[in-house]
Amino acid sequence: MATAAVRLLALASALLSLSVTASPRIVSAGAGVTDLLVELGATEQIVGIDVTSHLPNKDVPNVGYHRQLAVEGVLSLSPTLVVGSDEMGPTPVLEKIEASGVTVARLSSEPSVDTLKTRIKKVASLTHTESKAAELLTDIDTKIATLKAHAPKTALKGVFLLVHQGRPASVAGANTSPDTLLSLMGATNPAATALSSYKPLSPEALLGFDPDFILVMQRSLDQLGGVEGLADAVPLLNATRAFQQQRIIPIDGSVLVGGLSLKSLDEAIRIQRTVVGEND
Repeated sequence: MATAAVRLLALASALLSLSVTASPRIVSAGAGVTDLLVELGATEQIVGIDVTSHLPNKDVPNVGYHRQLAVEGVLSLSPTLVVGSDEMGPTPVLEKIEASGVTVARLSSEPSVDTLKTRIKKVASLTHTESKAAELLTDIDTKIATLKAHAPKTALKGVFLLVHQGRPASVAGANTSPDTLLSLMGATNPAATALSSYKPLSPEALLGFDPDFILVMQRSLDQLGGVEGLADAVPLLNATRAFQQQRIIPIDGSVLVGGLSLKSLDEAIRIQRTVVGEND
């Protein structure tokens, strides 16, 4: 019965994709991709989003977590295009969606400015919004110039802690969005020389990094009950210079999903102003 339902949904999607239309029907799987679609002026093309995404001024169905999509949930929205980062999945689900005649676009989540620009050009091509893309590319260059102009005279050390209630804390090393953001701010990430990706953090390692400031997702701080709750969850945090100088800085976790986004650069500017302002 379930197989028959999937086939019917696939047939509906295939027929829809053959129809003559200037604009695709998009399921967007990933906060960064959704934000980009909005910035490109393609909001009206979006018919579904994943749980990490927020769509202002439009209510559309949610298809779940971008790493755990379901065939039925996606095809029920009759999309012609599913777009997300290369973290989108699982692969067998995407293959079935693609086999139904729906275009599946997987964009690199490499956390670099060049990759962000490539994603903008790709999504603009898929959504016929190339004219808007030129404006966004210029905006990126402007924001990068702003970050360079306000970089600290003496490089500060910053780390990003990934903390969930009831789990050991992890630190962001090389090849992560937080590491790129720290670099764009003119800060150094001591964890990047020791590890890549996200790895569990020992209290001794945190003390060894001796960061000037620490980034933590706002949602984690809310769940833990603020900075004091964070100190209870992360042993020896209160012995760090960052904690003692009250430089535990919240960051919007959505800007870290699927590589860099335009909002990532906005967060980098905001955090840089907070950190550098304290050192002027």
